[in-house]
Amino acid sequence: MENDTLRRPGARRWVRAIYHWPVAMRLAIVISPWDPRSPDSGSEGADAVAWLGASLARLGFDMAVVGGTDAVGAELARLLEGMTAEDSVLVHVSGTLARRGVLRLVDGRWLPLRAIGDALAAHAPGDVSVLAELVHEDDAEDALVAADHVASAVSAIGARERGYAMIAAVRPSGTNVEAIAFTRVLLDAAAAAAERRDDAQLSAVYQAVRAMPESVGLAQSFTLVRGRVELELAPPAPPPADLGSLIDAATEAGEWARAVTLRRERLETTGSPRQRVKELVAIARIQQQHLAEPDAALAALEEARTLEPRRASVLQALSRGYEMVGRWASAIEVTGALADVTPMPTDRAALRYAQARLALDHLQDEERALALLEQTLEEDPSHTEARAALGHLRSSLTPPEPMPVPQEVSVSTAPPQQDDDELDPAVHLRAFGQRRREGRADAAFLSALALEELGASYPDLQTFIDQTRSVTPIRARGTIDAAAWELLRPYGMDEVLTALFGAVSRAGAKARVEQLAARGRLVALDPASRLDDASTASVVRSFQWAARVLGARCPDLYVVPEVPGEIAAVRAPEPSTAVGPSIVSGRSAKDLAFLAGRHLTYYRPEAQVLVYFPTRDELTRLLLAAVRLSKREVMEEEPQDDANRAVAALATRLDRHISDDDRNDLRRAVWELEVRGGKFSLGAFTRNIELMAARAGLLLCGDLATATAIVSTESRAIAGLSLESKRRDLVAFNVSEEHITLRERFAHGSAESVRPPAAPPGSAAAYR
Repeated sequence: MENDTLRRPGARRWVRAIYHWPVAMRLAIVISPWDPRSPDSGSEGADAVAWLGASLARLGFDMAVVGGTDAVGAELARLLEGMTAEDSVLVHVSGTLARRGVLRLVDGRWLPLRAIGDALAAHAPGDVSVLAELVHEDDAEDALVAADHVASAVSAIGARERGYAMIAAVRPSGTNVEAIAFTRVLLDAAAAAAERRDDAQLSAVYQAVRAMPESVGLAQSFTLVRGRVELELAPPAPPPADLGSLIDAATEAGEWARAVTLRRERLETTGSPRQRVKELVAIARIQQQHLAEPDAALAALEEARTLEPRRASVLQALSRGYEMVGRWASAIEVTGALADVTPMPTDRAALRYAQARLALDHLQDEERALALLEQTLEEDPSHTEARAALGHLRSSLTPPEPMPVPQEVSVSTAPPQQDDDELDPAVHLRAFGQRRREGRADAAFLSALALEELGASYPDLQTFIDQTRSVTPIRARGTIDAAAWELLRPYGMDEVLTALFGAVSRAGAKARVEQLAARGRLVALDPASRLDDASTASVVRSFQWAARVLGARCPDLYVVPEVPGEIAAVRAPEPSTAVGPSIVSGRSAKDLAFLAGRHLTYYRPEAQVLVYFPTRDELTRLLLAAVRLSKREVMEEEPQDDANRAVAALATRLDRHISDDDRNDLRRAVWELEVRGGKFSLGAFTRNIELMAARAGLLLCGDLATATAIVSTESRAIAGLSLESKRRDLVAFNVSEEHITLRERFAHGSAESVRPPAAPPGSAAAYR
C-alpha cells in the first residue's frame, strides 16, 4: 500500500511535508507533443506513455506527463516545486523539431528546448538526467544535418554547462521505426541491468546504445553528455581513464582547448620522436581549425620540425600556415627546406618556382626571385613558366617594345581598399535594429549573422539567430539571371576585361587544350574515378543543384586522392573537376553549397579563362593574343622575338576556334580598351573574380558563418588576395542591399521562420 501511494506524482512530497521523513524524490517527467496523425507517432500516445511509466517504475521513479501545450514551463515549475538537492529528476522529451532546438506542438505552436532547461535550472534538483528522442524533417540522407540538430538540443538544454547527464538521438522523419524505439531499447536493457544490479552489464548497455546509429540505423545521430549526476540512466562513472580515452572524449565533445591540454600532457610522457611529432601535428591542427590560433599552431609545427627537420608533412603544413598568416619570408624558407628533402627533380623545380613567385609577388624581391628561377631551371630545364618569368625579369631593366594595343599596361598587385565599417559591430547593430523596426525580417537576420561573425552577439540575438538559421542551404526559387550576376560582382569590376575574356573564353579553352595535348601535358583522368551524374552522393547532388541555380554547366567530377585545396578545375577537353576525399564525405550540406557555388563561378565565360590560363604571364599572353586577333593587319605581321612569337602562335590557335559572334564581341571590347588608353589591371580582375565566386557561394549556402569558416582556414592564394580581405568582403556583401535583393528574388528567405506558422490548428499547412 505504501509503495503504491508513493508512486503517485506528488505523494512522496506530501509524505515528506507531513511527517518530515527523509524521502528522496525520484521523479520522471515525460514531455511528448506528438501529433497522432503523424507517420512518426507509431505507438506514441497512451500505449507508449503507459510503457514508459512501467519501465520507469521498475527503476524507482514517480512519473508525470506534460501535455503538448505552450505552458510546459509552468507545468514543469509546478511539478518541480519543493524539490531539493537530495532529489533526482529524469526528463524524457520526444517529438518533431520545427527547427534546431525548437519542438513543434500539436496545435502548430513551438516549444524551445531552452524553456525546459531553464525550468530545470530554476528549481535546481540535485540530480538531473535528460533523455531526448527527436525527429527532424530536413535532408534524410545527410547525417551532418542530424548531428547539427543533436548539438542544438544539447546546447538548448544547457546540459554541459549545468552538469546534467543527457542522451540525445535525432533521426529523420519517416524512418521505419516506432517513435520511441531508441528509448525502448535503452530502458529495457537499463531496467534489466538495474534488477540484477550488475554494473558491468549496465556499462555494456551503454556501449551497445552508442553503437546503435551504425548497427541498427535507429538514430541518425546520437550523443551522450556525462554530467556530475550518475542515475541509472546516466552512464556509470568511468574508471580512471588513460590520456587516450580522455582525449577521445574531449574531441567527441568538441572541447578543443581541453583536448590540446591533454595532448600536451601526453606529449610529456612520449619518448619516441615520431610519436611526439605526430602529437604536435595533431595539436597544431586543432589550434588552426578549431581554436583559430594560427600562431600557436605554427609554434607547435616548428617544435615538431626541431624533432624531425626532414619530415615532409610537417614542412608542408608549416608552409601553408605561414602563407595563411602572410609571413612570406618564413613561407619561402620552409618551402626551400621542403625542396631540399624532395627526391624528384621535377618536384623540386615546382617548389623552387613556388619560392620565386612568393618572393616576387609578396616581397617584391626581384634579385632573390631571379636566383630561385635559375635554380628551378637547373632542376627542370623544361619548366616553361620559370623560363618565361626569368626572361621577363631579365628584360625588366629595359623598356618593352611598344605594342599596338594596349598602349600602356598597368598591373596592380595591391588589394582593394577596405572600409573599417565592415567590421564595426556598432554599425551592424544599428542596421539590425532599423531593419527589424521596418519589418524586414530577412535583412535583420543577415545583420544578426554579421554581429555573430564579429563576436558581438548576445543571448536574445543568438536565440533569434538559432531559431531563424536553417541547417540546410537556401531553397532556391529558380536560376539566377544576368541581372543577378551584376549584383554579385564587386564594385570596380572591369567590364572591358570581363567582355574581352568572355569573348575569347571558349576559343581560349580549346586552344589551351590543343597546346597541352601537342606537348603531351594534358592531364589524363581515370574514368573509373568519375562520379556518376545520377549518383546520390552529397557532393554530386550539391554540384548538380548549384549548377542549376547558377545557370552553369556542371563539370564531370572525379575523385582524386590528393587535390590542391581539395577541389581543383582540370584543364581537360571537357569541363572536369577533381575533388579530394574530404569533399566526397565529411562535409555538411552548407559547406558543399558554398564550395560548389564558388567553384562553378569559374565556369562562367569571363572567369573560365583563369582555369586554362591561371598564371599572370599566361593571362597576359592571352590578352595580347586576343588584341592581335582583333586586328587583321597585326595578325599578318611577323613577330620579332620569342615573347611576341608566343603571342602570335596563341592568336593563330584562337583564330581557328573563335565563332563569328565572339569575334565581333572581341573587337568591341578591344575598341573600348583602346578608347580608355589601353590601361588594365589583371591582378584586380583576378581578385574580383575570386570575390564574386565567394559571394556566389555565400548566396547558395545561406550562412555567413559557414562561408567565413571556409575562407578563413584554407590555403588559397589568388593574386595576393589575403584571407582577411575575403572575410571582410563576405561580411560586407552579406548585409548589402544587393544580397538582400538576390535572396528576395531567388531564395525563400527567413521572413516566414521568425514566427510560428499562422495556419489554423488541424490544417495540413500547420504541419509543413
